[in-house]
Amino acid sequence: MKKTAILLYDLFSNYELSVALSILVQGGKKYDIFCKNEFAISEEGLQVKKNKSLTEIIISDYDSLLLTGCMDLRYAIDDEQIISFIKKFDLTTHTIACISSSPVLLLKAGLLDGKQYLTAVMKDGLLEEGWTKEQLKGMRDISELKNDDETVTTCLVDGNLLKFMEMCDEIYNNINLDHVGGTA
Repeated sequence: MKKTAILLYDLFSNYELSVALSILVQGGKKYDIFCKNEFAISEEGLQVKKNKSLTEIIISDYDSLLLTGCMDLRYAIDDEQIISFIKKFDLTTHTIACISSSPVLLLKAGLLDGKQYLTAVMKDGLLEEGWTKEQLKGMRDISELKNDDETVTTCLVDGNLLKFMEMCDEIYNNINLDHVGGTA
């Protein structure tokens, strides 16, 4: 069975990671943690040690990628090694789950063309940073979560792309889990 690659970068959101890991473990899904450095330090100060470097990936061993949100994505967005790692994944053959602000990393990697996605980053802020309206065409930010029928969208699925404002059952339903109650 193929595994899930989890990419961590400094200031990642530990609470988003812990919920996702719990779902993966309960479903019997194996995973590897990739970091640029030996450790990634969460926004809370927790240090997580990688079990693989960004250059050690054998893409055929993975069917999915998980990206957590981040307190400040500027460093990850500007890091070519991180963006190059993300570009190795193909939405026609891999499921990509991104939480909170992390869709911006997929945007930078060029994986969101023609996709609908949610992000916890304000569109106006990205426009001020130099992104174009065309690049942000499929984006819904946190100010646009309320639908015409007054419901609130916190999770979108577009093919193999899963986007979350909060954790939801879509991870469990879409990352090829064997069963509930397994171990990683």
